[in-house]
Amino acid sequence: GNEEKQGGVKVKTRNPLRLLVLRLGLTEPKMTSPFNYGKYDGTFNCAYCGQEVFDSNAKYESGSGWPSFWRSVNHDSIGYKTEFGNRLECRCKRCESHLGHVFLDGPKPESVPKRLLDESPESDPRDRKSTYLPRFCINGASMTFNARDENKESP
Repeated sequence: GNEEKQGGVKVKTRNPLRLLVLRLGLTEPKMTSPFNYGKYDGTFNCAYCGQEVFDSNAKYESGSGWPSFWRSVNHDSIGYKTEFGNRLECRCKRCESHLGHVFLDGPKPESVPKRLLDESPESDPRDRKSTYLPRFCINGASMTFNARDENKESP
């Protein structure tokens, strides 16, 4: 019901905070996302177009104050853009909405399940010589959540 088309993409939100983050690239205040708290089993989706961008099996507590993931859901989910100061912005690959930033200071590879590590998309930024995986530092306002057992989106 709340969808409209914008540039060929079905827009799934009219929430002002979400739109400020997704379309203007603003950063939500630290520690304000409900996604920082609790356990999740399912997928995190772009709040603008609905594309799956992260799976809960790659979510971890980074201590940064924003929801963090050590891998994207697949090679078609995230696009990247280098910003000032060499920061790497990550965007939804489908609608180019701002999700957050990615840093090369995530968890150590031995601290995550080997099967998931082996399935990590080649497109994920990673210094192959580094001892750390990427840390996708994501604005909670840029995502919705779909539980694995239900086909219901969170608000």
